Amino acid sequence: MTFVNKLSKSFRWLRCSTLCAILFYMFFIGLILHSTSHKLQQQLKEQGSSSSSSSSSSSSSSSRSTQAGTKLAPNVGHNGAQRWPNSLQELEQQQKHEKKLRSQPVANNLDLGNEHPQQHEAQPHPHPQKVQSAAASNASKSPNQPETVILAASNVNEKQILAKAFKRADRNRDGILSIQEMGQYINRRIVEHIDEAIMNNAREFRRVDIGPADGLITWDEYHRFFLREHGMTEADIDEHDEIRHTALNRRAREDMMRDKARWSEAARTDLFTLTIDEYLSFRHPESSVSNLLELVDDLLRQFDQDGDDQLTLEEFSDLNVDDDDDLMRKSLISKTLVERREEFKRIIDKNHDGKADRGELLNYVNPKTPRYALQEAATLFSLCDEDKNELLTLKEMTDHAEIFLQSKMIDTANSFHTEF
Repeated sequence: MTFVNKLSKSFRWLRCSTLCAILFYMFFIGLILHSTSHKLQQQLKEQGSSSSSSSSSSSSSSSRSTQAGTKLAPNVGHNGAQRWPNSLQELEQQQKHEKKLRSQPVANNLDLGNEHPQQHEAQPHPHPQKVQSAAASNASKSPNQPETVILAASNVNEKQILAKAFKRADRNRDGILSIQEMGQYINRRIVEHIDEAIMNNAREFRRVDIGPADGLITWDEYHRFFLREHGMTEADIDEHDEIRHTALNRRAREDMMRDKARWSEAARTDLFTLTIDEYLSFRHPESSVSNLLELVDDLLRQFDQDGDDQLTLEEFSDLNVDDDDDLMRKSLISKTLVERREEFKRIIDKNHDGKADRGELLNYVNPKTPRYALQEAATLFSLCDEDKNELLTLKEMTDHAEIFLQSKMIDTANSFHTEF
């Protein structure tokens, strides 16, 4: 019994000591948690005070800066009293609002010369009445549709393009162009265009021939390439309506229909595919020897009366042909009898034997020959030389901007594509 009593007393002491230890540790942990929470509260208060002081300092600095420049408009309270922003977020929102207000008059500004001071003197200002009417039309439109600004910029760009071409063509820097100067400039443009087209044909062929890359281009491959070049994604191309082409603008639809019609003419080996040489004929018919040989066949078919595959002076000078308008459009022949006789003697008949064979005719229809460019220049002069002094000024050129912008002097590639 004594042993049992002692053992029970020992257990009671152990339980009491364990309970005391647990209570002590709980009290100690509570003190630690209380101290930590107190420190966190102090840090939060310090951060809040620092942010409020920084916002007040930024608002004071912004108010000082706006006194030197543009002032920020104060907020208006519910009672009509003015209230300056009292937080950093409100200040940032107000500054964004001010920037938006300041950017609106810039977007609607019609004086394009202000953006480029160096070009300000070279660019003519629009007529005041036109500016007022344009501004009135802009007032009725939303700010996201600056059509008038685009048109004004387009007109300025057109004049810059024409002025740049005029300056390059004016070799003697006398401020006027002769037919010879314009012809020489057009000839340089044509030669550069044809050489570039031939050089880039293989690289473009590889870009189109991808489904699969078998050395032949199908219409579907070219059609997808055409749509990609006009900014469409693969998903848009898969859903594209090839019949209506509703996703393309008017110019792109016209180009697509022109290419569709020209495909069958270029596909000589197989109606459904193009080889690399046929692709050059398709994309740049003026650069293809096979197309030039077809032009020679056109001349012989129209003028070779005795069928000997040669043209005499009398045959080439004969105007009694059914398709002479088309030949003139392709710059194969001149308009008048006198001009054509002179061309035959001076340009076509190189060996002066009185006849022009296929080789001489091929050289004659080649767009890289100076004759071709001189004929283009003469046509432009006949349309735009208002005083008929056989000299062209920049004003006469800009007055007929639409004609020149579509000519080989400016838009060489599209002019060729329309002609061929």
